[in-house]
Amino acid sequence: MTSLIDSHSHIYDKAFANDLPEVLRNAAEAGLAKVVVCGDDVPSSLAAVEMAAGHAIVVPTVGIHPHAAREANDNAIAEIGRLAALPNVAAVGEIGLDFYRDRSPRDVQLSALEAQLNIALEVEKPICVHSRGAEDAIAQPLRAYADKSTMPISGRPVGVMHCFGGTVEQARGYVDMGFLISLACVVTYPNNDQSRRIAMEIPLSALLVETDSPYLPPQHMRGKRNEPALVTFAAQAIADARGCTLDEVAEATTKNAASLFGVEVGAESAA
Repeated sequence: MTSLIDSHSHIYDKAFANDLPEVLRNAAEAGLAKVVVCGDDVPSSLAAVEMAAGHAIVVPTVGIHPHAAREANDNAIAEIGRLAALPNVAAVGEIGLDFYRDRSPRDVQLSALEAQLNIALEVEKPICVHSRGAEDAIAQPLRAYADKSTMPISGRPVGVMHCFGGTVEQARGYVDMGFLISLACVVTYPNNDQSRRIAMEIPLSALLVETDSPYLPPQHMRGKRNEPALVTFAAQAIADARGCTLDEVAEATTKNAASLFGVEVGAESAA
């Protein structure tokens, strides 16, 4: 099978404190070429960068999640900017808006988002976007960012809508802006027809797969910890929805992720 890339994980989480080396071996044995590890505040962004220094399979991104937007003071934003400029940091994220849980005030979320969009423009890197209950509200700042981004000049996507939970119509709008749409293992859930419709109707050239580990495990593991190796179940669900092969989904999503994050995936990564 063609190799896969888990385009979004949080494997610095305490859920992996006792067996991270095994989790990364599982990923490699499952055929994963890369595991993207996304920071969601300053400490986890530092952890992602440090993890990448010790594990070639790891690709780090750095950012402040909207839940942590209260912490996005000048010093925190400056530190994210410093980390984002590092050569091995692939993107700015996880950033965005969450109007479902509202763990930070909405105006504070918007301010943190704008500051980090500016960082992404300054360092000329794509973004990893969290949007929950805010797919319409976030469109305007993301459109402004996309219009300014230099990513399209080099043929790269401007970013990814991580674990996308909006409609097909909203997904198409983001694809038109230059974003990829990432589907997590929730696409395996029996009642998640919306994700399967996105899997069917959005071109493979605009799709990614992810686990969001340790969260959102595939259907047969509900209630248990998710891990990068299980991204194969998301890819298989997309293949089933589209009526194509797992290899086709793996080849396309790996190519898309490699372009987005600026990584090379060699033939030696295939399993």
